[in-house]
Amino acid sequence: MLSLLLSLLVGGPPADPDAVEMWIDDLGRLTPFGRTFDVYIQTGFDPDFSYPNGDPRRPYMIGSTRGNESPTRAFGWAIEGDIFKNRRPDHLYPWLDNCQECIEYWTIDTGILCPGAGEYWDCIQANPYQRWMYLGAKFTPINWTFEGPPGCCPRNADLVDLEYAWCDSWILHGELGKKYGNSQQYKYPQVQQQHKDLIDSPVLKFWPHREDIVGERCCSAPSQNDYGDLIKWNADVDWESEKWPGSFHIARFTGPDYFSSGGVVRFACGNGHPCEPSYYSVNYYADNSCPSDLNEDGVVGFQDLLQVLGDVAAYKYHPQTNNGFNAIVKVLSEWGDCDM
Repeated sequence: MLSLLLSLLVGGPPADPDAVEMWIDDLGRLTPFGRTFDVYIQTGFDPDFSYPNGDPRRPYMIGSTRGNESPTRAFGWAIEGDIFKNRRPDHLYPWLDNCQECIEYWTIDTGILCPGAGEYWDCIQANPYQRWMYLGAKFTPINWTFEGPPGCCPRNADLVDLEYAWCDSWILHGELGKKYGNSQQYKYPQVQQQHKDLIDSPVLKFWPHREDIVGERCCSAPSQNDYGDLIKWNADVDWESEKWPGSFHIARFTGPDYFSSGGVVRFACGNGHPCEPSYYSVNYYADNSCPSDLNEDGVVGFQDLLQVLGDVAAYKYHPQTNNGFNAIVKVLSEWGDCDM
């Protein structure tokens, strides 16, 4: 019981290295805007569950049970408290929303047979189950650019602002800035358009067991289906964490007071491996009671101010934001003993 209570307060890897669990790596008070913590899914090294070479099974989806799966399990995802972001403003970030040439390209020429020009693009934007190419997907650092000869082509560019990700907030597909697979490309978590607000705190997502699979199709493209999932990852590449072997890095948050999720982890079937989902549940209460006390000595004082000033001098706060200035002001405004 004591170990469970401690895990709720400070996080940490599961005691059982073979268990399938979602867990929290608390990175501490890196800024005066709340604790920074990473979210992982551990799948472990159970020889009856891992791959033949001993590697851990790669997560494919998190969500609820569906169809005739039993026992049934609902899905939940909740975040409370302000989320801090240490990146350039939305209108300057290379989101798809800001790549007008990409939008114009897909409006005119998509390679998908549709009755009318632009119909496919419009259908994507209206499809709640769409997992790619929709506007407003600002939960993961996917960057779009338009390069090449006239008429070609939108593509994903290298990530930007990685030096500021130490205290940012993202949904992830492995380590920030790392490329995966034989083609060495960034991998991005895919989220249905209807759930693209999954880090817009406060957020509460909940749905029960799904009896039926529903979906919508845009022109001649494959149908986009709702499998009762919130996040989908590419299970064909090895994205196991180097820091925490047996686990997979799925998110980084700075600032929230509370994070919880519960449901099932799904795995890609095949290769003689079991396809049954694994149940999980995590509740994490971040200690943001005295956020400017960076060294957690019970006092907001010179050591905390020096840390913030050092980070500002080292350009660790994004220069296109007021984060550095706001960090200094926050420490000064909370100066003195913490109220316990």
